[in-house]
Amino acid sequence: NIFYRLAMKAKNETAERFQALVADEIIPSIRKHGAYMTPQKIEEALLNPDTIIKLATNLKAEREKRMELERQAEKDKPLVTFANSVSVAKASILVGELAKLLKQNGVDMGQNRLFTWMRENGYLISRKGTDYNMPTQRSMEMELFEIKLTTISHGDGHTSLNKTPKVTGKGQIYFINLFLKASA
Repeated sequence: NIFYRLAMKAKNETAERFQALVADEIIPSIRKHGAYMTPQKIEEALLNPDTIIKLATNLKAEREKRMELERQAEKDKPLVTFANSVSVAKASILVGELAKLLKQNGVDMGQNRLFTWMRENGYLISRKGTDYNMPTQRSMEMELFEIKLTTISHGDGHTSLNKTPKVTGKGQIYFINLFLKASA
């Protein structure tokens, strides 16, 4: 028991009492009986066998739930790895590159269809003119896009400004999750 107390370092009186309970009563009971039950719960189990059945049923349900969560975590591992790498990436990508990422994740979507979908769903401006295919105010506030400005020097000496919408790391995760949930 002294080993358990040394391994835990309580910082206040309540924590010290809990630490003592765990070290002196709970851990030794688990080691001796394979489980911990309060004296009241032991008495209840002895007087009413249905208590043991209920405890075993609850334990089985919790075990099945844990196993299902572990299976789901294993299934989601590639997406989590992707999300982690994208979320720390500094570079934004073109909408066409997002379409390729969606395709790699099982969503049948090309660049043109993705642009159309984004306009129809209010992420990009659909009004013809200089703002066509630029992010809407809402999608900019959501930090899904950024606008890359490029200065172009023409042969006749004048310059023009080219605007290109780029999908941020946050936007990549957002759209991939959106499409994967829709296809599920």
